[in-house]
Amino acid sequence: MSGEIRLDFEQLPAVAPSYFRAVANFGSGLSKGETIPEIVARLNDLEVRAENLARYRRVCGFPRADTLPVTYPHVLAFPMHMAVLTHRRFPLKLLGLIHVRNHITQHRAIQAGEPLDLVVSVGGHREAVKGIEFDLVTRVNDASGAAIWEETGVMLSRGKGGSGGASSKKRQAPAADFTPAEEATWQVPADIGRRYASAAGDYNPIHLSAWSAKLFGFPRAIATGMWMKARAAAALQPHLSSEAYSLSVAFKKPVFLPSTLVFQYGGADNGVDFALTSRSGDVQHLTGEVRYL
Repeated sequence: MSGEIRLDFEQLPAVAPSYFRAVANFGSGLSKGETIPEIVARLNDLEVRAENLARYRRVCGFPRADTLPVTYPHVLAFPMHMAVLTHRRFPLKLLGLIHVRNHITQHRAIQAGEPLDLVVSVGGHREAVKGIEFDLVTRVNDASGAAIWEETGVMLSRGKGGSGGASSKKRQAPAADFTPAEEATWQVPADIGRRYASAAGDYNPIHLSAWSAKLFGFPRAIATGMWMKARAAAALQPHLSSEAYSLSVAFKKPVFLPSTLVFQYGGADNGVDFALTSRSGDVQHLTGEVRYL
């Protein structure tokens, strides 16, 4: 692997130029013996804007609080994710990437008013059954430099892959084989992708409308995976007994909009297991777990 490519920001980068680069970049892929170079982006002393946080809470169902929703740092770092994944040295096509798993560790609750240092990085890859996978890693540090929140998003680039043996065991969220203690029906409206985009800045066209999704081979728009994870976290909020915990999900089948879904959860050793399924229960859209630290 070549030396680290470093991006230092004094403020969050604009997202629109990243989308233009994503559309223009067809991605050369990885040649034999090549891997993704190490690209690291940093930003210090980021302050949360109250109006943006309030909009996110409404879209995802989080109640008002003095602390950030556990999934909100992902949104704060999203412009840096885009800058890293559309860097000229990043060899894969952004618009073809699939978010397959996501693991968040919150070491303590984050106060909404505290300044935050963000670090986003990629580098390296591994073979998977359907192509190659890599980790998009985000870390949030406090003023002392201590890590208070960490995220690993596992991304898949489709293509010829290997056996996937090592990859298939990495941070897999559990199958929905638990006994649900409670369940709730979710009515997911057709415009949730646009509403989430307005709150989170994620304007991927497959989430916005039926016609834009059809350009990428989908019959209708699909719900954003990180909205589903955030909505699940909001639903579980009254049942979380610790400020320090991990929250892991595996994204299964896409949710076509609009949809009626069933959210199920039940207690587990030192945490909660949960799943999001079709109304009939025949299709799993998301499985996940919370584990207290």
